[in-house]
This record gives sequence, C-alpha cells and structure tokens, in this order.
Amino acid sequence: MSAGTSPRLAAVLSRENFVLRDDLQQDKRATLRAVVKIFTDFQVPYVITGGLAVQLYNVEMRPTNDVDVVSLRDPFKRLKEANAWGAYGFELVFDHRRHIKLKHVAGNVEVDINVDTRFARLLEEPTTELIDGREVRFCSPFKLALAKLRTQRSDWPRNPLKRRQDYTDLLGLLSAHPEIAAPLRTDPLTTDEMRQVLDGACRELAGGMSDELPDDSVPG
Repeated sequence: MSAGTSPRLAAVLSRENFVLRDDLQQDKRATLRAVVKIFTDFQVPYVITGGLAVQLYNVEMRPTNDVDVVSLRDPFKRLKEANAWGAYGFELVFDHRRHIKLKHVAGNVEVDINVDTRFARLLEEPTTELIDGREVRFCSPFKLALAKLRTQRSDWPRNPLKRRQDYTDLLGLLSAHPEIAAPLRTDPLTTDEMRQVLDGACRELAGGMSDELPDDSVPG
C-alpha cells in the first residue's frame, strides 16, 4: 500500500490490478491521481461514481474498465476552456456537451465525465478517501444507490446488460449499507416503480443465500 492512501481505497486499487490479458493492463491509481489533480487544481467540484465507488462500499469484487466522474456543468466549463487535458496526461476522446470522455494515456484508462444536471445530487455529502496523500471524493453509498435505482425505471434508456449490472450493484450497496433502504424508499425522486424494485431487492436480500445445491432426487 502506498503511503498516504486510505486502506479501503488501497484494497480497491489492488483488486483492480488483477487483469489477465496483457492488452487490458491498466494503472487505475495513476489515472485516479490525475483526475483528482486536474479537478483540484481548477477547483471544480466532482465525485467518483461507477464501479470504483461500488467497490469502495461492497465486499464483492466488481471490476471496471474506466473511471466514472460526475461534475457540475458551469464550473466544469473552466476545464473545457483551459483545454489542459494534455498537461495532465489526458487525451480528449469526445465531447457530447453533457458527457465527456477522456483517456489517461499512461494509465490506459478511459475517464467518463457526466455533467448532466439530473445527476447534480450525487455530489452532495461525498465520502472522502486519500490517494497518495491527496483527498479524493467518492459519491456516498446512499446517492450511489439512488442513481442505480433510477436506472431500473422502465422509461430509463439503458443497455440491458448495464441495467442488470446496476441492479447487482444496488443489491451489493443495500447488503453493505442496509440503513440506506428507508431513506431511498421515501426520497422525492423515488417513484412507485422504483419503490417496487427497491422492495423486491430488500426481499431478495432478506431471503438469504446458500451455496447448497437443491435436492433434485426423485422420491422413490
């Protein structure tokens, strides 16, 4: 573990280094350091979301190929106008106004930055960790679970595989932080459909799990 890195974050980064294919080797630590530095230097608010944040709160391994960031549109304009990507080791892949994709060259990691105002709440009450002595802000378990729950709405356009991954992430967050279920149920953004999904997830977790195989023997 590098000095000045929170044990919990160090464990996540250690798991993230477990990649079998040489062409997929990544350095998420270097990428995360670069993300923190550029947002901090330009004083732009942000939180880390996605798979890295899920792993921070979940005991199960949840590999991810990128680093997901949510920021605020107006402050983020300072970064776009400065066009300082190269100075921090990034290449601009595309800019779709509300969704910007960078690639950290040295780390071989893509960075997805979302500045859609619908996700602004994710920046509230972040969890703070340390990476090599620098503070890094992660989306809180509650806000992350709320985002995962919102993607379960039938009117939310989402790749079916990603929707299922989001539900698995939701289960992991609820399992690790059962106290967030009640505020999720009463949150103003939680629709009746989302509440049904949440209640189903809670019932699924309450049912328990076992590695025992079912008895398929035929009664004689």
